Amino acid sequence: MTQPTLTGPHAGHAPSGQGARTRRVWTNVGIVVATVGSAALAAGAADMRLYDSAPGQPAGNLTLSAFLVSVAAAVMLCFRLRSPRALLVTALVACLPPLVLPTDSLPALIGAASVVVWHPDVRARWGVPVLAGVATIVAVWRDTRGTASGKSFWNSLEHPDGSAGTWPAMPWWQVLLVAGLLVALFVGTALLRRSRADTDVHRHRAEAARAEADDLGRRIAEQNDREALAREVHDVLGHRLSILAMQANALEIEAQAAGAPEVEDRARQIQQGAAGSMNDLRSLLSILRHGPQAGERPYELADIATLVSECIDAGTPVSSNVFVDQSSPLDPVVSRSAYRITTELLTNARKHSPGNLVRLHIHGNPHDGLVISTENPLGSGGSGTGSQSGLAGIGRRANDLGGRFWAGPSPDGRTYTATVKLPWHLPR
Repeated sequence: MTQPTLTGPHAGHAPSGQGARTRRVWTNVGIVVATVGSAALAAGAADMRLYDSAPGQPAGNLTLSAFLVSVAAAVMLCFRLRSPRALLVTALVACLPPLVLPTDSLPALIGAASVVVWHPDVRARWGVPVLAGVATIVAVWRDTRGTASGKSFWNSLEHPDGSAGTWPAMPWWQVLLVAGLLVALFVGTALLRRSRADTDVHRHRAEAARAEADDLGRRIAEQNDREALAREVHDVLGHRLSILAMQANALEIEAQAAGAPEVEDRARQIQQGAAGSMNDLRSLLSILRHGPQAGERPYELADIATLVSECIDAGTPVSSNVFVDQSSPLDPVVSRSAYRITTELLTNARKHSPGNLVRLHIHGNPHDGLVISTENPLGSGGSGTGSQSGLAGIGRRANDLGGRFWAGPSPDGRTYTATVKLPWHLPR
């Protein structure tokens, strides 16, 4: 089973990234070089104590073994940040050589400091430094048993003048003091580093929470605006559509009583259109209040056939020519906008040229985009040019999608053409 890689200080992980990897490489090189130097000093002093050898003579087997084991422990520490288990195992192994061999405890102290900084388990962060402290006490005590020049590193520091003869062995309280200072130096530095890392993590979390709170406040404000707009639309349009449906129902009853089937049929179509508009209004208001997932399925380009049928049923003759190559799926936003644009184009043609044939052309492919156009005669029974608000809305929809829109009469003045070109895919 693969262990998780250490990736962040606060959760027991090491930092990642190219810069962090470079720093780790140089740190590992420093650990190995420092261990080689300290292990060589410890081995030299131990060799003189155990074998009474002079400087420059071959080292004894025990001291040579102690030196090699210390270097091996330092090399193992280079892999300490691969996972929490690797960190704990390498730190524990680094604490063992000073307990049984005449070597120093530098790898043990480095391993303990690494556990304090990076390991997520608080028991490990307490236990390994304690074991490293015991190993340091043993290593310092063993070294200070040398009572002559060159046989003890710590006694040499206490007698820097290199006085001849023998020195008294370092008492226990001094051994504990030296070991305690060493452990305090490494563990204290590790605690300071972990504290700084924890502070950075808490600051990042606070910034993320603040940003999330700001975003939540913005969403709440937007939702309140949607609610107010939805209430206004519901009160105005809902009321008018309800009145339209009731009037159409009354007209249907009167036409039925008067024996006018055509009027009755038209009144029924108006009533059905009002009911459909109410359903569309409810769906749009639901989307406005709760988001797209709360409303019914929005109309898309595939619903054009139903739209044309509704126009024909309403008394507007429509000739449609639709060819869309969907070898690559059409963007859903473009598809929904295409339906709305087509609806507005047909409404505009019906309003300005009632009862006349409307020609609808839709063709598109992933390479050329989607083109929607309507063509209708310029008759005298329409409402003229009108306010052009519908065409302006179509133009805004097309521009929002990165498309183009143009409309105008033919050169001979007989027909009016409106054309929209939309991209197949929206830019991401």
